[in-house]
Amino acid sequence: MAFPSGTNIDTANLQPTSDPSQARADLLALIETFNQLINSENGANGVLTLNASGKVQGNQIPGTLAPTGNMVLAPEGGAVTIESVLRLTQLLTVELDNLTSSAGDVVYLTDGDAGSPCLGVYDGSNWRVVRFATTVGDTGGAFTSAFALSATADI
Repeated sequence: MAFPSGTNIDTANLQPTSDPSQARADLLALIETFNQLINSENGANGVLTLNASGKVQGNQIPGTLAPTGNMVLAPEGGAVTIESVLRLTQLLTVELDNLTSSAGDVVYLTDGDAGSPCLGVYDGSNWRVVRFATTVGDTGGAFTSAFALSATADI
């Protein structure tokens, strides 16, 4: 059931000088609207409830949010924590012209490092390349590098 919207209960018959018998229809409308509000709990277009800790339950938050403008996350602690993977949309460098960029913006570019994938960071006037270098090791914690040594010996 949806949240009651556009419903105003007439209070003219609820004034101290009003005839109480005239208030019956208005009181019934109030109770019906209030019941509709209660029944809209956690439903589509309904009211959202908080748990005992004063937080919204995770199953009440949709997996995809589609705001009409920019979405700002501004936690009181000053940091946004991502506990899993941050998946950036893959862009081509030509798509950077369509963005309204601010210093600190980060994008994943499929062709930004001379045709190779990289991260791009906007410094306020230019997009800068952050190159991908060493491959992450099999265990996720071990990095490997290769190098070559050459030497000449004087006899």
